[in-house]
Amino acid sequence: MKVLKGFALGFLSFLLFLSLIVFGITYTVNQTVLNSDYIVKTLNGINFSQLIDETLAESDSSGDIPVDLQDAFIDTLKNMEPVIKERIGIVLSDTFAYLKGQSDAPDLKQTLGRSVMNSAFVEELLQNVDLSNLMSEMFKGDEGSGDGFAQAFTDAFIDTIDNVEPELKQEVVDASDPIFKYLLQETSSIDLRAIIRQTVFSTSLMTEVIDSLDFTTMARDTLSEQIGGQLPQGLELTDAQIDRVVAAMEPYFKNGLKEAVDDIADYLVGAGQSFSVSISFAPAMTDLKVVVKEAYVAALPSELQGATQAQIDQQFETYFADFQSSLATSFDMDSSNFGTELSDMMSEVLADAQKGLTDARNGIEDASQGFGDKLAEARPYVSLLGIAFICSIALMVVLAAGIVLIHRNVKDSCRDLGIVSFIFGLIFFVGILVGKGIAKGLLEALAEDIPQAFQSLPSTMMNYVLSPMQNVGLGCLIVGIILIVLAIIYPRLRPAKTS
Repeated sequence: MKVLKGFALGFLSFLLFLSLIVFGITYTVNQTVLNSDYIVKTLNGINFSQLIDETLAESDSSGDIPVDLQDAFIDTLKNMEPVIKERIGIVLSDTFAYLKGQSDAPDLKQTLGRSVMNSAFVEELLQNVDLSNLMSEMFKGDEGSGDGFAQAFTDAFIDTIDNVEPELKQEVVDASDPIFKYLLQETSSIDLRAIIRQTVFSTSLMTEVIDSLDFTTMARDTLSEQIGGQLPQGLELTDAQIDRVVAAMEPYFKNGLKEAVDDIADYLVGAGQSFSVSISFAPAMTDLKVVVKEAYVAALPSELQGATQAQIDQQFETYFADFQSSLATSFDMDSSNFGTELSDMMSEVLADAQKGLTDARNGIEDASQGFGDKLAEARPYVSLLGIAFICSIALMVVLAAGIVLIHRNVKDSCRDLGIVSFIFGLIFFVGILVGKGIAKGLLEALAEDIPQAFQSLPSTMMNYVLSPMQNVGLGCLIVGIILIVLAIIYPRLRPAKTS
């Protein structure tokens, strides 16, 4: 009887030890590989902006990309990185929820729509983008070229972007919504030209751009060449005088552009074949006459030295009439100034983009079907793993109850259960510590071959993977010690039997 009892206890203890191993492995897998939080933590451990910075530094050893532009780009990506990682976390959460049987069949399109393919995501990204700073860094390479007009135009363009940046970003967000709906097959068709025309090239935004234009900066050099260079007798206008003329023309110039803004926008997106802008110089002639007279009086011809004011005024009228006759009466601009190249190029770009969207839409549909099929194939195995995890717990309870029923006393039951738990915990815990030490040495040896951005990733992943196993081992070790101690002290705690 004792032999049979000993054999039963040994067999149950062996099975309990195996159940603890299965429990430790399945618990670790559930806490790591099948845990979206673990994947997100791993992603958060990767510094993608640093990785791209290193890649740019290696690929651009000749210095073709300005350092300031690289820094601006990396800073932008660094600001966007948390938003992107957060949205990837949503995709992972939905995927693992299906694999674990916590949700219905996965729909990749729906998952993408909830995570990265929606206007809210675009808005979050753009909030971390400083467009004017990026533009400024992009144009820095042209500084020092000696072209003052080009630099003035660049500065004015950057200032304009800075002024309209919130509105421009909102239009991009608005444009993204119908594009994403088309990609996710929520709509059957898309007119990209109409979307761009109604958002990025909308009448309201184009008007805002015109109002924000620094016309004085952009037009000063051109007006100085056209007017200052034509003054008879070698007279020259000062910059301050030129600025007064430009300031007088500015409201009329902007109003002229606003009147033609719809035709200009249609032409830019290839929806219109032509546009025409004509801005009369007449409203500025009064101010031009005043500043020209100032320059004329400041450099009077020798024959007018000592003349009366009436004589000077008479001679100036003749002088200005001759000068005015040489000037154009208006500023005229139409689509012929650009030829058909700009409109054709925009039409081609939009056509290619629309074709690309259609291809992407079909690709997402195919990927969605393949995604669902692959997950459906993997789901039974994940379910088996979950069943193994639950069964290992249930089996441990049954085996422990069997050992208790065979002994029918606290001391022996605690002793046997404690020994099994202690041995398993000791092997598991010490084994993990040794494994960590060996892995750490290997990782340090390989660190030189790993990019800087990834150097902390292997050790981080190792800690994430081994920590659950280490916790299981430590927990079993502690439980084993407690049970063994209880088996020793329990008989002494029992009250003595009275005869």
